[in-house]
Amino acid sequence: MLLVGVSILVATPWYRAMEKREWERKVGGTLGIDIQAKEFRWTAPSQFRAEGVEVRHPETHHLLGRVERIDGLMKPQGWSVILESPSIDGEQLDRGLDVVHDWFLCRPQTSSQLLALSIPRGMAIHHGTQKTSLNRIDIVFRPASTVSSIHAKWTFEEQPFGEVALHVSREHASEDATTKMEISSPAVWVPCSLATDRYRSWNWLGEGARFRGVVQYQGTRRSWDALVSGEIQNVDFGGMTNSLGSPILGRGALEFEQLHLRDRRILKAAGEFRVQAGTASRRWLQHVAESLRLQVSFPQESPDALAMEQVGLRFALDPSGISLKGTLPGPSHWPPIAARLGDSFLFADGTVSPLSQLIQALQYGPQANGLGAIVIEGASPPVSAYLPVPAPTSDRRGSAAAAAVSRNRLSRAGSPSPR
Repeated sequence: MLLVGVSILVATPWYRAMEKREWERKVGGTLGIDIQAKEFRWTAPSQFRAEGVEVRHPETHHLLGRVERIDGLMKPQGWSVILESPSIDGEQLDRGLDVVHDWFLCRPQTSSQLLALSIPRGMAIHHGTQKTSLNRIDIVFRPASTVSSIHAKWTFEEQPFGEVALHVSREHASEDATTKMEISSPAVWVPCSLATDRYRSWNWLGEGARFRGVVQYQGTRRSWDALVSGEIQNVDFGGMTNSLGSPILGRGALEFEQLHLRDRRILKAAGEFRVQAGTASRRWLQHVAESLRLQVSFPQESPDALAMEQVGLRFALDPSGISLKGTLPGPSHWPPIAARLGDSFLFADGTVSPLSQLIQALQYGPQANGLGAIVIEGASPPVSAYLPVPAPTSDRRGSAAAAAVSRNRLSRAGSPSPR
């Protein structure tokens, strides 16, 4: 009789509802989300199935995503779950990442268990009219009282033989908590739209821009430091230079052997700039050549819009100045060619120009005061370089900074910090 009574108790709707609420509480408490399932049941000891799952923001209750089915194993040492047919868009992903960062990474975890999450059939992320299809995704959450971390890896549907790896950790023990991140994709092109969903001011990269390489980041409440090595393809140079009046139109590539940033300051940058088709303003090229002491050759009465047949230009930037050197072949008695524009040429032999001349080169066009400010750290005297990135007026996180930048003209700075 006792066994029959227990069997009836377990099968009752109110008992199953209690089990569902307890499961929702555990998962939601670990990740800092509001999670609700239409159906939940234990399929075996420690094994469960949840169906019709909705994930919502814990404060606003905005829908972050849906999952058709979750199968999992819950043991004292940790949980393992498999997601089937998750549905999410770029903006929802952005909000979800904020929740996971603020709740899971930024809070010491003393009661949560390791959580391994797998999406074996992948999912699609929508960014406006674009869609990024991911194949198998594996994520491991490692909570701890001292250092919490997230390890993730995935592949893209159109690039099945390469892998992207992401590692994020948050150190809680010190007075100034540190977040570290590394994303590595040495053999896989990552769509830049995955970042522009979060950083709207990066839209100047253009639709279809993609990155391959390694990004390392470390930050605290007081400062941050980043290292980038890799290549960005399909860059929209018209968008990149729109605050200069778009003197370059076309697409190409930016390759960084090294880009070291600290608190919006460039410590060092070296790499290559390539364009294979487009147009460039002759007046702008003349202005840059005069500022940086480069050689140009323009036939008389050439038009202002010159067709770019090919551009290959190596650059190196540090506190000592900027060096530009052409990479295109030409007659042996010519200086290194940086750009072929029909019968016109731009030459660059690698001579180092002072940073003051770089700033002069960037003072072009009626919208020059809209350029974004980046300080070249270590220069003597300190110099503010305003690189041709558009003011992030559409970025929800950057409108105040954009307004401040737009009030300043290109100049030498009296201190190493942007105004």
